[in-house]
Amino acid sequence: LLLFATLFISCSTVKQLNVSSHQTIAKGVDVFEVDYTVTKGDEQLPTKIFIMDVNLSKKITILTTVADDNNASIKATKEVQTAIAPISKQLEAMQAKRQNINVLGGVNSDFYLINRSNMILGAMYRGGECLKGDVDESSDLFVVFKDGTAHCMATEEYLALDKTLIAEAVSGRQMLLNNGVIQSEETRLEPRTAIGVTKRGNRVFILVGDGRRKEYSNGLSFADMAQIFKKLGAYDAVNLDGGGSSSFCLSVGDGKFAPKNRPSDRAGERFVPNGLAVVELK
Repeated sequence: LLLFATLFISCSTVKQLNVSSHQTIAKGVDVFEVDYTVTKGDEQLPTKIFIMDVNLSKKITILTTVADDNNASIKATKEVQTAIAPISKQLEAMQAKRQNINVLGGVNSDFYLINRSNMILGAMYRGGECLKGDVDESSDLFVVFKDGTAHCMATEEYLALDKTLIAEAVSGRQMLLNNGVIQSEETRLEPRTAIGVTKRGNRVFILVGDGRRKEYSNGLSFADMAQIFKKLGAYDAVNLDGGGSSSFCLSVGDGKFAPKNRPSDRAGERFVPNGLAVVELK
C-alpha cells in the first residue's frame, strides 16, 4: 500500500499520483482510485485512474468475458455478427451461470469493428478453447496460462507459443512495456484501459484512466501508462481498447455490477464484445 501512497512518476506529463480511496475486495485483490495531474501545453489538468492489483493464486484468477457468458457470441469472421454487451452485463451473466466462482470485477478488452460486425481484431481464448486464433502484426496479447500465471506478449511471441498452454487470452494493440523496457513515448491523452504483469507472472495490474471531461479527468497517454506500470513493478504491459469502451466495473451486490469509473460515451457503458473478469474460486 505504501507504494501507491508515495507513488511518483518521472514522466513529464504526470507529476504525482495521489490515492484518494483504497478497497480490498478479496484476499489478494485491491482496488485503488487515484487522482493526479497531467500537463497539456501550459495547462495543469486533473485525471482520474482506477487500478486493480491482483495477486494470482489457487483462489484468485482472471477469466475472459463475453456477451451472455456464451462462447458462441464470438465470431472469427466479419461476415457474421459478434454479440456485444456492456462489461457490467457480461460480469452479471458470468456470475449467474457459474456457481463455482465469485466475480469481483472486470474491464473491457479487445479492439473490435465497432458499428459494423463487432468482430474482435485479435485472438481470444476461453477455458482453453480458441474462439479466434488469428492476429495481425499489431495484436499484442494478455494471456493467462493453464499453470495459473499470466503474461503480456507481443504478436511474434504469441505466434511462436505452444497454444495448448493457454487458458485465457485477449488482444490489445500496443505493448507499453516489453521485458521491462518502455515501448512508446506517445503523449496523446485519451480514456484508456491497459494491463500489466510482473516478471514472475503472479501479479497483474489492471488500469483504467478516465478522459474527455476537462474538469473531471483528461485521460492518459501511452507514455504515462508505461511509466505507471513500470513504477508499479510490471515487467510487461499492453494497451487494450480505450475511448468510450473503457469501463472499470465492480460488484455492487446481489449479482449486479456497475462502472466505478465514468465511461466517456454520453450513453454510459458501451456495448463491447469481450472483457476480463477477476474472480475468486469457491
